Amino acid sequence: MDDAAKTQGVQPTKQADKLVPEQPTLRFAVGIFDTWADAHATMRELTAAGMAESNFNFLGLHRVLSEGLARHDDPRLLRDLPFPGNADLTSATDGPLAVCLAARLRAGKETVMTALAHWLIPRHAKQLQDAAAAGKVILWVQVFDNDQERRAYRSLLARSSNSVGVHDIVGA
Repeated sequence: MDDAAKTQGVQPTKQADKLVPEQPTLRFAVGIFDTWADAHATMRELTAAGMAESNFNFLGLHRVLSEGLARHDDPRLLRDLPFPGNADLTSATDGPLAVCLAARLRAGKETVMTALAHWLIPRHAKQLQDAAAAGKVILWVQVFDNDQERRAYRSLLARSSNSVGVHDIVGA
C-alpha cells in the first residue's frame, strides 16, 4: 500500500478511480484574437502541423463571425446562440462547442457567461463573454493529447491578444 493510502481517510488510487464516474470530456485550448487574420494564421499553422479542420471552433458576435468567415472564404456554418441576457446575438461555428452551448441555452441560461460558468470558473467565463461582446474572435481548439495541447497553446500564445487557457467541458 502506498504512503497516501496509509493516511487516514484516503483511499488507494485504484479504489478512488472507481468512485468517480467517468463523464465525456472535451478539452480545448482557447485564445482571444483582435483580428481574423491572426485567428486564421493560427488555424493555418495548426492545420499544417496535422490538426484537423474540425478541431477549430469559433465563438463571438454573429456579425463579427459571419463577416470574418465570408471574408476568408471559410465554409463553416454558424449556429446562433440567442442568449436573452446578451445585448448582441452570439454565435459559434457548428461543432462540439456550439452543441454544448446550445444545450445550456435550452437549459435556461441567460448569458454566454452563465452557460460557460457551468464548466469554467466565473472569472474565465466572464472574460470570454466580455471578449465576445467587444467584437473579439475567440478560437477554441479541441485537443486530444498532450502534444496537440502544447502545439495549440504555443500557437495561440504567439498571436492572441489576451491570455490563453485550456478548458475542459465535462459531461459533454
